[in-house]
Amino acid sequence: MPVAELAVNEVPRGTLPRPAYPDALRATAPERRHGMATATLAHAKAGHAPRGAVTQVAGALVLAAAQTAHAVLAARGEWVTKEKGLLARAGLADAVDALTTGLTSDPEILIRTPTEAERLTHFPARDMS
Repeated sequence: MPVAELAVNEVPRGTLPRPAYPDALRATAPERRHGMATATLAHAKAGHAPRGAVTQVAGALVLAAAQTAHAVLAARGEWVTKEKGLLARAGLADAVDALTTGLTSDPEILIRTPTEAERLTHFPARDMS
């Protein structure tokens, strides 16, 4: 976090270094975050959706979306210091809004929604930039 803040914040007085986004992080973070999002959605689909657990499925969708957004921004080499605006920066806000609108406790809907969300997490690293 402190390195990211150095990279994007303005300094009130004096100067501070502006570190570049590390190539190693750019190369490895997208795949790791993608894996986290995939696992989150699988857990929601198998564990929460069949029981009609709306809140748990909605929470998993939001978590997977944030994990995917981190993957997208890491692939671009963009620092993230806060989640505010994260989905919009990654181009995911509208799609995630559409998925979460109208969630009900109907298990069929709750199983279908994480399945649809899986499309959002399947960005090959080369397509994220």
